[in-house]
Amino acid sequence: MKPKNQPVVPEAQRKAFRFGCNTDVFPPEEIEALMKQGARFEALAAKEVPAITIEEEHFLQVDREESEPSNVAERGWARLKGRREFERDQQSASPSQPPEDYGIIEWDKEKCWW
Repeated sequence: MKPKNQPVVPEAQRKAFRFGCNTDVFPPEEIEALMKQGARFEALAAKEVPAITIEEEHFLQVDREESEPSNVAERGWARLKGRREFERDQQSASPSQPPEDYGIIEWDKEKCWW
C-alpha cells in the first residue's frame, strides 16, 4: 500500500541515466542537469512518455531542432546528441590506411651523404 501523499514517479525517471558517450566536453552544470533530467529527456525523445508541462513541450522542440535551448538541461541535451552522433560517426568511419609503399627510396635518403 502506497502512502497517499507520495507522488507517483514514472518509470522513465527511476532509471539511471547513461550518457553513452565521453563526457569530457560537458561543463559540470550540464552533467548535473542531465544526471537529474536525462532519463526523462530520453523517454520524452523516444516518445515513451507524453510531455506534461510547457517546459517538456519546449524540450521536444529543442530535441527536434525546431527551437534553441533555453536552459542548462536543454543545452546539455543538445550537446549530448551532438557528441553521441560524433562518436558514432567516428566509430563507423573506416580507419585510415597507411600510405602505400612502392619500394622507392626517397631522394634525400639515397643521394645525400649527411
